[in-house]
Amino acid sequence: MAFAFSKGSTTIIKKNTMKLWRIAFLMLAALSFASCSSEEKEKPITTVSSQLLPSPDPGLSGGERQGGLSRPRMHVEGDTLYICTSQGLYAKNLTDDNGMWQQAGFNGIPLHDYTRRGSDILALRYNNEGNSFLLLSHDDGQTYEDVTPDIFRNEEHEQLVSLVQHPTDPNTLLVASLYKGVFRSINYGQTWEQLTEYVYGNPAAYFIGFHSAKPNIIYNSGEDMFLQGHINITYDGGQIWNDHGDSLGFPGDNCVHQIAFHPTNPDHWIAGGEGCVFLSDDNGQTWKCQNYWNDEARSAYWYFTAFDDEHPDTAYMAGCMGRHGLKNACIKIMCSTDGGRSWYESHEIESMRETDRVTDLQQYHDRLLIYAESGVYTVSKAELIVQSTAASAPSPQTR
Repeated sequence: MAFAFSKGSTTIIKKNTMKLWRIAFLMLAALSFASCSSEEKEKPITTVSSQLLPSPDPGLSGGERQGGLSRPRMHVEGDTLYICTSQGLYAKNLTDDNGMWQQAGFNGIPLHDYTRRGSDILALRYNNEGNSFLLLSHDDGQTYEDVTPDIFRNEEHEQLVSLVQHPTDPNTLLVASLYKGVFRSINYGQTWEQLTEYVYGNPAAYFIGFHSAKPNIIYNSGEDMFLQGHINITYDGGQIWNDHGDSLGFPGDNCVHQIAFHPTNPDHWIAGGEGCVFLSDDNGQTWKCQNYWNDEARSAYWYFTAFDDEHPDTAYMAGCMGRHGLKNACIKIMCSTDGGRSWYESHEIESMRETDRVTDLQQYHDRLLIYAESGVYTVSKAELIVQSTAASAPSPQTR
């Protein structure tokens, strides 16, 4: 499988577009992904030029799921992008769009995620072959040892499904065990303490993390066995947990995904769900479903949310089309320029797959990086903002 990188040129196509625009679009079709919508309504539709890079390993499956619990992640370190794959850790220089991927450690190991502390890397592998989940390397992933504690071994269905690092203390880590709860280590994985006895969320739709500005706040978001959205939050580093469920305004049959924290207003939180956006203005104490869309155009599973690194009130959300990911499969991106209170569809990337789940969203200067089962895409932030602004502008009839 090849990796797909996309670097955008944005076009607004309307139903009455002149023929010259259509001809230009057809000439770019070989290098572009078109909107997955079958109708050209009076709304912005983006096309993004892309470059398909040959895989450095013929057996590499990139972001493709290796079973229901796999969600490989990526990290930007300086000018280098690292991605977890079914065949180990791979890296690419982001200053060279034509540069090739290079194998960067844990060769042949199916990875979920990793954390770094200097030359030390603690990696989380996908499959539980021999109950070996956590691998520690002292030489950037070239050699490694199994450091999985006994508490995570010898369980028939045990899985470690997430690994998170403290925003300022590299020694402090969290792991989520699907059947045992959330655990914390303060010595880079040497020992672990149990913080909760369960995690919310089915394996494909749950998140854990630290508040970026108040790391004593830890959250676990997802859905319960009755498909009700939940956020479990501790404000004291794990001693007392507060379960925020559907009584706080989440629509039923929904899921609360990754939380993003406003860079200058740490009490302002947003998260995506199934066709909706959840918002809190009081440090996660109360929530409301700020936006809820029943229309197909915006009924995606919104997995990942990020505030812009340089423009705090601009936010992005990436997800997958279709309530069950079966119809018109594509990757979708929304943009908000008012801190996440209103959202506008900004970009669609067509997919030839039956489903194409987004597994991560990161930023690199003026670009978004989106990791999906079909590969890695880059999208211009400026173009997303332009599309969002155009979509939010009133029509001539309403002015």
